[in-house]
Amino acid sequence: MARLVRPHGLDGALRMRSYSDNPRRFQAGQPLAAGGREYRILSCQPLPDGHAILRLDGVHSVAAARILAGEWVYAAADTAPELPPGEYYHFQLVGLTVITDAGETLGQIREVLATGSNDVYVVDAADGSEILLPAIEQVIREVNLPAGRMLVHLIGGLR
Repeated sequence: MARLVRPHGLDGALRMRSYSDNPRRFQAGQPLAAGGREYRILSCQPLPDGHAILRLDGVHSVAAARILAGEWVYAAADTAPELPPGEYYHFQLVGLTVITDAGETLGQIREVLATGSNDVYVVDAADGSEILLPAIEQVIREVNLPAGRMLVHLIGGLR
């Protein structure tokens, strides 16, 4: 969800670069993991440059913050705030089996690329090829997380 850039000040605060589009992920009291350990957020103050100042329970010195500099920040999937219907976290989509509306199994989603205008799903096909599916209404017909599948309609040029 984020990367810890460097210590900020002398009291253990860290400058953080968030890659999450959900600011509620960094509310006080939320758990997270970094550097192989679990922490609780004490506070998180956004900065105008897109970074934030993060304070973690148990990190109270510049030396402790320095150890975490450069580490990625993770959160357990079950702590993710609920999204509106029809919206999904990338981790929910990776691994889904992709099936066309004609009944053909294309493969599994390996990666989600954020391109700006719309996401692109990278599908590893059974024959070893790669299929790129734009996350647009004309292509993505249904996402069924409990069944582990995504139903798609292939428009011209996608294969």
